[in-house]
Amino acid sequence: HRDPGMIVAAFEENHVSVQAIVDDVHLHPAIVRMLYREKGADKMVLITDALQAMGMGDGTYLFGGHKVTVTQGVAKLEDGTLASSTVTMNMALAKTVRAGIPLNDAVLMATETPANVLGLSRKGRIAPGMDADLVLLNEQFKVLWTIIDGKIVYRRSKGGDEALKETGGSGVPE
Repeated sequence: HRDPGMIVAAFEENHVSVQAIVDDVHLHPAIVRMLYREKGADKMVLITDALQAMGMGDGTYLFGGHKVTVTQGVAKLEDGTLASSTVTMNMALAKTVRAGIPLNDAVLMATETPANVLGLSRKGRIAPGMDADLVLLNEQFKVLWTIIDGKIVYRRSKGGDEALKETGGSGVPE
């Protein structure tokens, strides 16, 4: 409190956005709520910081010359420090909502806000003239469809996952 540093400076500067890894490891849900209250959905960016072990399950992996052990989804280096995250963006979105952030604002923090921060004027919104890159999630935040450039490239089937090579936007592989 005597030398608040960069974190307080980020809170006090309205033009500064903050990034949040919402994986229940890097940030406690109370901190997620505080970030949201202080910065708002237009200045809070959801990120994953996920490493290559994302989705691979528990185990020991070698990434960039570093031994990384994933236990219950938490990635750590040999000395016990966090290596990165294993959270996917859809699960970060779910955890953000569970932390108490309204769904529409959580979606904004995962889409339009990062696009704005990066100056990507054709990303992050559903509107005429925007890139048609979309992800459809169900109520449990599981990915149902992924659409890139207006074409379905992934579709969850009833029995599991189905990656489509090229659909021409019709949802039926060509």
